[in-house]
Amino acid sequence: MIIKRNRPPKDNRARAIVKRNRRSVGASAPRLIVRRSGGVVGGAPPRGPRGPRFSWPSFSWRPSKALLVVSSLLGTLALLGYGAFWVWNSPFFKISQVEVLGTQRIAASTVIETTGILGESMFDADLAAAQKELYKEPLVYGVRIERDWPHTIRITIEERRPWGTWEQSGVEYTIDREGVVLGVGPAPDGSPVIRSSEAGNRVQGDRVDYQAVDAAAELYEKLPRQLGTTVAEVAFIQGKGVQVTTTNGLTALFGDSSAISYKLSVWAALAAEAQARRINYTTIDLRYGNRPVLQ
Repeated sequence: MIIKRNRPPKDNRARAIVKRNRRSVGASAPRLIVRRSGGVVGGAPPRGPRGPRFSWPSFSWRPSKALLVVSSLLGTLALLGYGAFWVWNSPFFKISQVEVLGTQRIAASTVIETTGILGESMFDADLAAAQKELYKEPLVYGVRIERDWPHTIRITIEERRPWGTWEQSGVEYTIDREGVVLGVGPAPDGSPVIRSSEAGNRVQGDRVDYQAVDAAAELYEKLPRQLGTTVAEVAFIQGKGVQVTTTNGLTALFGDSSAISYKLSVWAALAAEAQARRINYTTIDLRYGNRPVLQ
């Protein structure tokens, strides 16, 4: 049940806000800064005027992402450059061992000393120059130089092989197929022999007349097939050239090493004609090609 009581009516007038000039209760009075002309009683004398104050500048700049990327790349390149420089000059990559293979008559120490690469860097050692120096050795026919990382050089030598004997002034010299003198002494049994009328001595590395060597090589190979006889002696006569003596006592003068096969064919045809006509001869001059001379 709702009971209505008799209460006095409410005052509906608007309230006014009054601003007072005095302080509110509990509020503190404002502070005043008073500049005194004299010093503090009992204190230090007043200071003079102050100089200009210095303040550190404040920086608000920040690097961009592109600048950070470029800086990182430059730093990486610098590290790589330093690493490459260290590797290039590192003693770990200095040539400390040289392997020499394939030598029989040449000492390994001679090969190493000739190249002059021991102690150099594996990166910039001039192997082409070393190879060129080795080819100057008279007994060297072929050279192959390889790098075996990290500090070894492998040198494979192909030595010149004895091919025949060159006899001059009563001394026998061993020569190879190119006519290079390999040393004093005869070549192995069964090798071609060339007797020279030249005077003087030979030393290792000398080259004898290549025409005589080429002619002798071809004669030893082809004469038995085309004339049915073998070579007894090949001579090199100054002013005349190559002369061959067969085991059946015939002598042929060939001159130089040109057209040996053709000259042998002419000789074979002439020998057959001489046999048919019963003409005896001991010497044939084939220096003039198709104009042979029988004696």
